[in-house]
This record gives sequence, C-alpha cells and structure tokens, in this order.
Amino acid sequence: MASLHPSPSAVNGTISIAPPESLRSLARDVTKVLFRVPPRWRSPVLQNPFAFEAERRVVQWFESLGCTPAEVARARKFDVAGYVGIPFPSLPFEKTVRTAKYLSLWLLWDDVQVETLDDHWRIEADDVLTDYRPEGMTRFDEGWWQLMQEFAVTHSPGWLDDLCQAMKTWNAAAVEEALMTQEYTESGVYPSFARQLDLRIATIGMYATIYMIEDAYDVELPRAFHADPTVRRLKTLANAIVGLGNEILSFGKDSKERRLNLVSTLMYERGIFIDEAIDRLVRMHDEALEEYDRLADAVIDASGESEPIIAQWLQDVRYASLGFSLWESQAPRYTAHKVVDRGRIIEPKFSFFPPRLSERPIAERAPITMEKV
Repeated sequence: MASLHPSPSAVNGTISIAPPESLRSLARDVTKVLFRVPPRWRSPVLQNPFAFEAERRVVQWFESLGCTPAEVARARKFDVAGYVGIPFPSLPFEKTVRTAKYLSLWLLWDDVQVETLDDHWRIEADDVLTDYRPEGMTRFDEGWWQLMQEFAVTHSPGWLDDLCQAMKTWNAAAVEEALMTQEYTESGVYPSFARQLDLRIATIGMYATIYMIEDAYDVELPRAFHADPTVRRLKTLANAIVGLGNEILSFGKDSKERRLNLVSTLMYERGIFIDEAIDRLVRMHDEALEEYDRLADAVIDASGESEPIIAQWLQDVRYASLGFSLWESQAPRYTAHKVVDRGRIIEPKFSFFPPRLSERPIAERAPITMEKV
C-alpha cells in the first residue's frame, strides 16, 4: 500500500492508495467527493447501445494500424464502450464507431507518446485535402490520417482545418504540461495551482472533442458562432468541468504513479487536508456547471426558436462534459486505485438533486470562488 504525503502541514496522518480487492473490510465515504449536478446534465439514455460493438471495432482497428500487443492490451483496459457510450449516448452506429476511434486513438497516443514527449501532431487539413502524406508518419499518425480523410468527405475544408488546429493547440499545451510534470519529477517542486489548472483546462481535450458533436449532426455551426465570446466561455467551462472531474477522480491513479494532480498541488500550496482540497475542486466544478447553464440559457434566448440546432448543441455539450466524469467514476483505469483517508475509502457520488446538508458537511464553510477557469 503506497502512501502519499504532499506536505508536512497538509496531512495529519497518511493518505493511502490501494487496489479495491485489498480493502473489502473498510467502510466507504461518499461525502468527500459529492458532485451536485442539475438533472438536465444527465442524458436519459445512460449508454449508447452501439458502444460495445464500437469497442470491438476499435481494438481491431488498433491491431490493423500496427499497434504493439502491449498497446492493444492497454487499450482493452480503457473501457472504450463507456468512454464513447456515456458522453455520446445518442450517436447513430457509424458515428459511434468513428467517435470511439477518435477518442481512443487520442487517449492511447497521449499515453504512449505525447506524455513522454516522443511525438507531436503533424497532420494539416491541406495535407488531407491534397492527399499529401507527411513524412515520418507513425502508426498513430496513420490512424489520424484515416479519420481526417473520413471527416473530409462530409465536412468543409474550413471545418477540417479548425479541427486540425484544435489538435495542434492541444498538442502544444500537452507538451508544456509534460515538461511541467518532468520538472516536478526531477526537482520535487510543485508548480503553482493556477498554472497547473490552466494547463489542465487546455489539455483535457474538449476544445477539439466538441467538434465530434457537429460531426454527429452532419452540420457545421458558423465560425462566427464559435468566435462569440459567450460561446468561447462556454467551451472553456466545458473543459474546466471535464478537467476538474478528471483531476478529482484520477487522484488515486496519479498518486500511485507519483504524477501531478490538482488535489495534491492544492493541498501543498494551501497547507490543507485532502477533504478540504477535494471540496474546493468539487465546488469549482459545480460552479462551472451553474455558470454554463446561465450562459447557455442566455444564448438560447438570444438565438430564439429559429435555431434549434444551437439548443441541441448546448445540451449535447452538457451530456459529453458530465459523461466523461461519469465514465471516469467507473472505468478500471481509475477505479483500480482507491484512496483511503482516515481508514475510509473515498468514493465519488453524483447527486442529481440539491443534496441534504448532512450529505456534504463541508458545505457549511464559506463559499469558494472559482479562481481561474
């Protein structure tokens, strides 16, 4: 059982990380990670019915790309069905398969090469449109190339270019995050919470993933819509929601692997206990949900009933943003590493109604303002 001590002043005792099978005798605490979620964020369809077939096809596709047996084995542990099926519950079959390929290739590529600084995004829209293959393409590039060719059939050159630029921007932020992590590993010095949060928002991937919603409709929202300051803020909030959820739910995994996590960074920076650090991040997450709803309602009021696709897009961004956290709460990638605090297993819970005060005792403290999202 590994122990994590973020700071002598942060923890009065020991936080332990252990596999669930070794903790059967311990009680569970569902009050520390309690997300308060408005009901409209959860899709009435719990999981896409085509998700399991999509998972099977993704694994076959990775094998056809020449991924190593170790990489394929890693992908089998992703829970691809949940990864695509919960955030995108209503996609038709072919779009479910394509989105599953897109998400899973991205996750595997990030795990294997991007986080280790061994690769970078190299495909431009013009390359795809002129059928010019960049030199030195890897098996992962081959997968991206195939997907971009499929997108080019049904989407405009501008849409394809926007997607490629979003992936390049993500890659640049991911490299910066990897260098920050490397610096922490070598020096033991934590980055500032604000910097780490900014990078997590930039690298969680929703800026590019949101394009998959438009792909599902076979409709392209105007560039002017995406450039609108309110819409840009909505997309930043979507990234914050997914990023904060990921940090909270991957705390055990990151601690076991001795990786940076916003929970431990906040514990170190503020000199606080784990329950207070988690509570602050959960509040930031829930405040982002509330701000998103306010802004989304304003966008719908401004667009009127003449633009139903905008209302649908805003709703599907909700389903995807929360869906990734719902997936993380059950995916073996994360549940294999349980966090034990003061002899109790910390378990996440999503409350789709205003929780009773007894469910969330820390809520009696002064409100916490989202610091920078």
